[in-house]
Amino acid sequence: MSQGMRIIVVIPFFPLFSCMSIEIIHVSYHRPADIRILKPCLIEWFRNPKDLNFTSPKTKYPFSFNHWVQAYYQNTDIQTLVLRSEGWIVGHVSILPYPDKSLGHIFHLFVATSHRNQGNGQKLLVVAEDIIKKEGYSFARLNVSPKNVIAKRLYELANYSQNGETHSGNVIFKKELTVS
Repeated sequence: MSQGMRIIVVIPFFPLFSCMSIEIIHVSYHRPADIRILKPCLIEWFRNPKDLNFTSPKTKYPFSFNHWVQAYYQNTDIQTLVLRSEGWIVGHVSILPYPDKSLGHIFHLFVATSHRNQGNGQKLLVVAEDIIKKEGYSFARLNVSPKNVIAKRLYELANYSQNGETHSGNVIFKKELTVS
């Protein structure tokens, strides 16, 4: 996947009496400027052990940003997107390409509590799928804790199908991506 690329998707959002700007941008765990922004954000989000466990079941509580980067973000092919609302990071998702170009693995999809139930997880998922399609992959895959009912529902509504389980018991979801 292309490195150094910054994607900006501005999605106008019009609630009843105000206009909120939502944008999805590409960040990197290999750029110091992005790390300075991501670190306090993730530390705040993962103060709640349930949120950390649902997002990354293998990550131990209390959350350690350095461990997170060492364990999950050493591969320079990983692309990470954040969703910003009014300039604040309120969502995060990462994509890992499989070397044989068969599928892109979506992981660490998270939306801040204050911005849930507003379609933000779906927005991140759609943009992640678009990137995977543009890179020439046929399928998207993700894993989810069987207890994470809300995430499972999101993926099912986005036409993902259960496709087995991981050795640790997480549910594997997979979706065939059609090029439009």
